[in-house]
Amino acid sequence: MAEGHITGVKVTGSKDRTSQKDYWKEHSKEATVEAMMLDSKAADIDKLERPEILRMLGSVKGRRVVELGAGIGRFTTPLAAEASSVLALDFMENLIEANRVINGATTNVTWAAGDATELKLDADSADVVFSNWLYMYLTDAEVEQLARNALSWLSEGGTIFFRESCFKQSGDKARKSNPTHYRNPRQYFAVYDGLEHTEPDGRQSHFELVSCRCVDTYVQLKGNQNQVCWKWKKVVTAGQRQQDFRLFLDQHQYTQRGIQRYERIFGSGFISTGGLQTTQEFIGRLGLKAGQHVLDVGCGIGGSCFLMAQQHDVYVHGVDLSVNMVLVALDRAAAIETGSKVSFEIADCLTMDFSPATYDVVYSRDTLLHIHNKTQVFKRLFQALKPGGRLFFTDYARSAATPSKGFAAYIQERQYDLHTVEAYGQLLREAGFVDVQAEDQTHLFGESLERELAAAEQDRAGFVSDLSQSDYDTIVGGWQEKLDRVRAGEQRWGLFMANKPS
Repeated sequence: MAEGHITGVKVTGSKDRTSQKDYWKEHSKEATVEAMMLDSKAADIDKLERPEILRMLGSVKGRRVVELGAGIGRFTTPLAAEASSVLALDFMENLIEANRVINGATTNVTWAAGDATELKLDADSADVVFSNWLYMYLTDAEVEQLARNALSWLSEGGTIFFRESCFKQSGDKARKSNPTHYRNPRQYFAVYDGLEHTEPDGRQSHFELVSCRCVDTYVQLKGNQNQVCWKWKKVVTAGQRQQDFRLFLDQHQYTQRGIQRYERIFGSGFISTGGLQTTQEFIGRLGLKAGQHVLDVGCGIGGSCFLMAQQHDVYVHGVDLSVNMVLVALDRAAAIETGSKVSFEIADCLTMDFSPATYDVVYSRDTLLHIHNKTQVFKRLFQALKPGGRLFFTDYARSAATPSKGFAAYIQERQYDLHTVEAYGQLLREAGFVDVQAEDQTHLFGESLERELAAAEQDRAGFVSDLSQSDYDTIVGGWQEKLDRVRAGEQRWGLFMANKPS
């Protein structure tokens, strides 16, 4: 990046920054990977983690990259190999000097020693803003300001990628003091989801989430879900910001309050029909073997993920589009500290990145009803499976008859896409699956609804005390309406199993 893009770089004298600089003076006397990662096994971790982070970032070929907190150049080298230009910035002079030495032969890197919060760049001067462990060394106000700055620096369609330690530290290096801010991931979403900026031409810009996921290397090696990466895209609009489907889910059906209601009736950790009882039964049909990889599509708050990992010693990658859902799962993972090999990702399964033939099993519970392009989702899940892999899911379905006005209104309000059980089976065959089983399990759905409704009514006082009368009425009323539709034969429920040919 040309020097002219940098109009001001300096180190602040704030108390928080002073403590951070003292901290890194203590831990960066030697400019090594071990020092940067504060872990005695850093060299081994780095071999797996660095390529994983770069895969999540995606290609930066021909892009103008701003790397904040560049350190000794662990990521500067691979970024510069693809990018048209890289500005490598770090507030520790000795580290950026080591970076310069390591990458000195590279002609498209500009090095700067300075504070990321004081960096001044022109509008539309960057295509990618990248950082790995930076925000955890900033105050809350600085995190928000840096996000605002990045939104102004980025070109339309540009991306910001950052990785942070959340909840607690992961490295095992001893520390006299630790001024790091191990935030709850909710705090980063609170900043980015509400951010808006007025462009020089008067249009409005905001960040749209591309993905948020755990770093699998730490899940695999440490059973630790607290290393989290975010990727956001800059979107520019001429008019009012449009609500995407993720925000629709989080602001309507899966609000934090809504999740509490669901969990209250389904049981701790679950938000799908039958809770623990059906989950245990269905997992038993998967034939899981130790060491296998499972993709849980619509993982919700993680109950099925933890159950599979703990009982069958498999690695589970849980994906859900709802931020509220996955944040609850991450909260639980941090609090329980199970050490389970469970990784979580917030993403759209129609667009998320995965290598073909990755998973032995794809599992999903009452989730595909949200997806209108069933053909595309089944093709994607087919690609995700290894040869011989198994797909298992349950989903809401409908009869072949025209829906009643009440049922039609329910479907429209939730933006569901429902098919008959038979139609689901045919879609699976068309996607290439074999040994397709499409079972109408509406009787089991009805039994589960009756059991859950009875339990809620029996625990009415506790339900109302823990939540509210309104929450109780919403659940009981909704469950009764579903039961009525089941008994009338128009709302159905299907169980589906299919294999990818070997």
